[in-house]
Amino acid sequence: MNVEAILARLAGVRRNGGQWMARCPAHEDKGPSLSVRGENGRVLLHCFAGCTVEAICDALEMKVSDLFAEGTARKSEPGIVREAQRHIADLRSRLTPMDRERPVTLIKTDEKNLDTAIARALALAVEGELVQVALESEGQ
Repeated sequence: MNVEAILARLAGVRRNGGQWMARCPAHEDKGPSLSVRGENGRVLLHCFAGCTVEAICDALEMKVSDLFAEGTARKSEPGIVREAQRHIADLRSRLTPMDRERPVTLIKTDEKNLDTAIARALALAVEGELVQVALESEGQ
């Protein structure tokens, strides 16, 4: 999907230099807080109120993959990493705007090393880090 097709789905669109600003469909937006621009066959979305790209795409009834032109290669990641990223995005959507800026440490482990991974995650969490533990099963 190109920039123009996405802009057609948005309200309050206005040009701002090399990009556009619009009202974000993922939250009640009285003024434009969504930045939209095209770059290298991709459409880049950023909500200054903190909405995730996933939430914006859901509100527009489209998939995140629709933001990439066909032929735009994305490195395929293992299923466990994609699932952990979905969980992280869900977690971030429930955080305060200040906490959304904090990085999340992903600890990937298997059943043999689960105790060690949990101990590491707890140590990092005690230090104030956001941590996601992903249990990798055989075949992933």
